[in-house]
Amino acid sequence: MKSGFITFEAYGRFFEPPTVASGMMMIIATVGLLANLISAFVLTKKSDTKENVNVRSAYLHVMADALGSVGAIIAGGFMLLFGWYVADPIISVVVSLLILKSAWSVVKNAVNILMEGTPITVDADKVKQTLKEIKGVKDVHDLHIWTITSGLDSLTCHLLVDKSIDHQEVLKKSIEKIEEEFKIEHTAIQIESMDFQHSEQRI
Repeated sequence: MKSGFITFEAYGRFFEPPTVASGMMMIIATVGLLANLISAFVLTKKSDTKENVNVRSAYLHVMADALGSVGAIIAGGFMLLFGWYVADPIISVVVSLLILKSAWSVVKNAVNILMEGTPITVDADKVKQTLKEIKGVKDVHDLHIWTITSGLDSLTCHLLVDKSIDHQEVLKKSIEKIEEEFKIEHTAIQIESMDFQHSEQRI
C-alpha cells in the first residue's frame, strides 16, 4: 500500500514538478536516515530479522523509510545543483519499487506459514538423507515438515529400523540430529521394525 501511494503521488509530480526547498529537504532526510539506521541496527542486534516474520516486517519497514531518506537526499542534490525538480518523482518511483520487492518476500513467507508449508530454509530431501545415515535406519517415510508459527517448525516421520538395533537409541539420535542440523525442536518420530510397519500414508 505504501509503495502504491508513493507511486500515485509521484505520477502527478511528473507533469508539474513542484519547486522544493531542496537544502532543508536534504537536512531533514539526513536526520531521518540516521534515525532509521539506528533502529535497523538495534533490530539486527536484539532480534531475529531472518526467521521471525514479525521482526523482519518491522526491519523492512525501517529500511524502507531509510531508502526513502536516501532517495530524498539524492533528489535534493539534483535539485540543489541542477534545478532538476523532476528528480523528486523519479526517485520516488525507484524507492517504491524497491519497497515492493522487499515486501513481496515477507508476504510469500507469511503465506507459506499460514498454509503450513515446508519452511523455505529446510530441504526435506536432505532431512531424509540425514535420517537414513543413522545406523540401523533402513527407510524414512511419511516425512512431513511444516511451520507452526514464525520461528517454530515441526517434523513428523516414520523410521523403518533394523530390529536388532536399539530403537530408543535410534530415536534419540534422530531427534538430536534434526535439532542440531535443521534447528527443528518439535518432532514426532515413529519407529517401525521390518516385521511391522505402516504403509505409506496418502497425506
